[in-house]
Amino acid sequence: MNDFLKGTVTQKDWMAVAGMFGVTSLVVIGFYFLVNQNQKTELTQLTNQSDQVFTDLVKARDINQKIDTLREETESIELLVGEFEERLPSRREIPTLLKEFEAMAAEEDIDVELSPMDRNRDENKEIIPFQIVAHGNFHQVASFINRLERFKRYLKISDLHIEPSKEGISTARFTLNTYRFIQQKPGDQS
Repeated sequence: MNDFLKGTVTQKDWMAVAGMFGVTSLVVIGFYFLVNQNQKTELTQLTNQSDQVFTDLVKARDINQKIDTLREETESIELLVGEFEERLPSRREIPTLLKEFEAMAAEEDIDVELSPMDRNRDENKEIIPFQIVAHGNFHQVASFINRLERFKRYLKISDLHIEPSKEGISTARFTLNTYRFIQQKPGDQS
């Protein structure tokens, strides 16, 4: 190597250069496979995460632009559900309901007999039927039935039979169904 410094290149010098070149090549190849490949994998993961964050950001901006519309829709749905629950409550209010029927009959000045019938139930509602016999003049009985049909609760009148008037008194027999909404609790399979 001293000859190299003097200006002459020997075979020994070439071997030293080749050795340094070989070691440098091994270091470069090692760097590529050990460091560069790991960094490429990490860069790919970061790029995917960045793309996901960007997608989420676009969705969030879209929702933010629609939030007022969504709030209005939610409010109208809540009002509708409230009205529905008032007309078809989830808890039993039969005693109150019967008192209201009797009060309507008293206002129409007719006699009413209410007889409960067997209830029917499915997964969403319970049907609570009553056999009704109403006595009064025809117009009073018809007015009573009309009020029942316009009642605040969901009611269904079926099997209506009005007998001919005897001494000004008509007798109406019909089935009156009221309903009870059954709210399923999460995880309830009954």
